[in-house]
Amino acid sequence: MKSNKLINMEMVKLNPKALKQDKASFRVITEQPEGELKSYNRAGQYDYASSGYLYNGQQDGNRMDIVYGEEGKVYMKNILCGSGSYFGDNWVEGTIVDNEIHVPLGQSIYWSDQYQADVVIAMGESTINEEGYFAFVKDDRAEEAIYVIDGQTISLQGTEGPTELDPNDDTSYLAYGLSAYWTDDNSWSGFLEWNTVLTEREPVVTPTVITEIPEGCQVYTYYRNSSYIASSMFGISAGQTDGKFTVAFDMQNGEVYIQNPMWWNDSYNSWVKGTYTYGEDGVILSIPTGQYLSWYEAYEYGIQLGWGSTYVYENGVDEETGEPNYYLGTEIDDRTEEIQFLIDDDTIYLLGTEGDLNAEFPEWGNATGMMTYWSDDQSFSGLEFANRDEYGYEQPMGYIVNLVPAVPANPTADEWYDCGDESGFSRFYFTLPTTDVNGNMIDPEYLSYSVYVDNGNGPELFTFDAATYSYDLTSDITEVPYWIYSNAVDFRDYFVYMYRTNAEGYEPLFTQNIGIQVFYTVNGEKNASDIVWLYEAPHSNVNELNAGKTVANVRYFNITGQEMAQPAGMTIKVTTYTDGTKSAVKVVK
Repeated sequence: MKSNKLINMEMVKLNPKALKQDKASFRVITEQPEGELKSYNRAGQYDYASSGYLYNGQQDGNRMDIVYGEEGKVYMKNILCGSGSYFGDNWVEGTIVDNEIHVPLGQSIYWSDQYQADVVIAMGESTINEEGYFAFVKDDRAEEAIYVIDGQTISLQGTEGPTELDPNDDTSYLAYGLSAYWTDDNSWSGFLEWNTVLTEREPVVTPTVITEIPEGCQVYTYYRNSSYIASSMFGISAGQTDGKFTVAFDMQNGEVYIQNPMWWNDSYNSWVKGTYTYGEDGVILSIPTGQYLSWYEAYEYGIQLGWGSTYVYENGVDEETGEPNYYLGTEIDDRTEEIQFLIDDDTIYLLGTEGDLNAEFPEWGNATGMMTYWSDDQSFSGLEFANRDEYGYEQPMGYIVNLVPAVPANPTADEWYDCGDESGFSRFYFTLPTTDVNGNMIDPEYLSYSVYVDNGNGPELFTFDAATYSYDLTSDITEVPYWIYSNAVDFRDYFVYMYRTNAEGYEPLFTQNIGIQVFYTVNGEKNASDIVWLYEAPHSNVNELNAGKTVANVRYFNITGQEMAQPAGMTIKVTTYTDGTKSAVKVVK
């Protein structure tokens, strides 16, 4: 998509009588019909609406497949630009008459079981109404879409709209063309295209993306410990990786497979294939570059695995701030044909990388490592490289994950932020364990946790009610699994949005203490950590225990958890010692 703009949008209700006329007995054609298949590049303009945003742009990079069947039948796949990604790679049926393809409108390109409704094709016009809202009006008079065949090109007829698109000009969004709408309420589907021209092309051979491995492989799971550099519409980013990746050995054939070799691509769950050998330092994995991690059929390009470098360079200054503009440059190393890993006991190393994430910007942008890029234009997707310790040595890319029952190490209760009477939620910050009590790496997806509050009457298990902690919750829970991600629980980032504490109409969540307990459940066996409290409970021999220790800092908190500069009234005094231990006592002033 070349441009986007946030404008007022209104999904206009269409004529209900037209629905009965258009609700023909067409079925959604999901399987490729029999006949001669030809592939076409698509050009023209489009509008697409999603989540209150309206995008428009050129149709380049998208394609349409057409099957020419018997007795003049024609079938067109993904008749609307981009619709295949949302409604599936489905087909509509037409007929060739002389040099024209006639496609009856009202055909379904998608059926939703959830809404019990179709998305059907139509002709229509986009406008901006008197209130300034974007609106789409279906043309009830149009009965079919007509394409004219002229040699190697096929053109959609009867559309009108601008060919030069300006994201700052609302008229760039206004056109008459081919679209679709929902049959349950006659609302616009969000797709409209015009000036469509199809040019015949040679079909691209679909590359292999490995989604399954041979049976009988020996499988090992690792927790990531590398660094990354990436570029997006928001700028350059870098950081520490997390998550898991899997190594599977096919001992019978001497082959090895790695699932999710790059830190960000776990949504694909694809594998790359290589070989392994035994060396003096451990097992060497050799993974050929150029393998595909994903493939987008509608666009005929995907993401490939490679080796390369990044660098940050300065280009001009910002007109408003006067600060330099920095950009991320990339270079694919075509000479490197294999990426190598070393497995040594319970660790795995990515070999041959360079980079220092702890360096000052822009120096940290100079790195060499495992890279992914888009196959159509070789544009950069991301780079992963080894961390360096304080002596400059490469650290492991990952640690073996303990997938057997184990007692998790204790979490830490880090901080309580009380929003007071501000708008919003208070937050409890904590850090999850990455190992068991014996120091073995554990799989975070087998973790869960519970929160406790203590208002002076002893620990009470906190209940996350579904009405407040929504999205993934269908009922109230007291134990939160790793996969929960909602408006109130951000488990992956190790904090939980809690209730407002002092806002009008809300009862304080707690007045004294809050804690967390972690569980690790494997093969039905659950083991628990201790309950770790934000403030340690006072005890009579605290001075004896801490005698001789060096104090690192002293902090004061009121009974709702807010930090204070000096004790006042009922105060909790938290002392942190240089060995990392803490003590907490009540102080009354």
